[in-house]
Amino acid sequence: MTTPVDLSIYAIGWLAGWFLLWRPRPLPPAPPAGARRPIAVVIPARDEAEAVGRAVAPLAAQLGPGDELVVVDDHSTDGTAEAASSSGARVVSAPALPAGWLGKPHACWHGARHTRAATLLFVDADVRPAADLLDRVAAALDEHPADVVSVQPWHATDRPGEQVSILCNVAALMGAGAFTALGSRVSTSLAFGPVIAVDRVVYDRAGGHADPATRRMHTEDIGLARAVGRSQLYTGRPDIRFRMYPSGLREAMRGWTRSIATGARFTPWWASLLVLAWVWSLAGGWLAAPIVYPLSAVQVWVLGRRAGSLHPVTAVLYPIAVLGFVLVFLGSLVTLLTNRQITWKDRQVDARSTD
Repeated sequence: MTTPVDLSIYAIGWLAGWFLLWRPRPLPPAPPAGARRPIAVVIPARDEAEAVGRAVAPLAAQLGPGDELVVVDDHSTDGTAEAASSSGARVVSAPALPAGWLGKPHACWHGARHTRAATLLFVDADVRPAADLLDRVAAALDEHPADVVSVQPWHATDRPGEQVSILCNVAALMGAGAFTALGSRVSTSLAFGPVIAVDRVVYDRAGGHADPATRRMHTEDIGLARAVGRSQLYTGRPDIRFRMYPSGLREAMRGWTRSIATGARFTPWWASLLVLAWVWSLAGGWLAAPIVYPLSAVQVWVLGRRAGSLHPVTAVLYPIAVLGFVLVFLGSLVTLLTNRQITWKDRQVDARSTD
């Protein structure tokens, strides 16, 4: 029998979900045609032959005077370099990985050293950029020149296995603390790895990806933002997208296990509590009070669409997605606590390479 206490506990978590992801925040619109700051785009890529061309070509079409576009081939074993070059990028090869570095921060640092523009823009190879991304990033940095500007793209999830992980995307947006009902009154010092822009002077002053902590982090986005000290976070919908794990469920589970508990370590405490309350309402609310099931399904649909391409069936069967999220988080937590090795891109990574 449903009791008022059950409904009250559920309502707290349900309202917490709306509060945390109250309003997506797109990049500011591109300014009227005219001169903007030159931008050096750096794309770290390791075995991304199938994806990198779709990132490079739209960016190459946007290049203006003083802009640069560099793909850092991080010891790929496929045709990454050829695909990037044929799509319009200058390709440089990353040197051997030094001790004390992880691959992606090393590739980003190497790319930054091979460019000169006053603004750095780091873009993952699986991102599908908007046609005016460079102009909009420049506009955001003009407003916040001392901050890291970062965008979480809208996650294209084509396969059912990818759909199961959609709550990880939602939780990542919630935990950032930048999209609450309080809006810009909440300051942030986190970043999203797929799209990160920063003034070169600010980057160098903070140590960039060579910062002693950042160079060892597989969440180097968080490391860079913390080294700088302040960030401005944006969402990519509808025109800045990525497809994180096209191989499906197994790749998605491995990928999120690599990072989600680590990210939780740097999430503001209040956001962590509210995310926990929200997940609790999804996981147990409908069991304690079955009448609320439609409320959660609608909420998962609305919030999920703010993070990615959620299918209506996934929203209706949202307890499956909740189970996937809980398994990912617990697996990531165990990996972190036991300092187990994580294999990613055929490299071994220490789970605690974030201290």
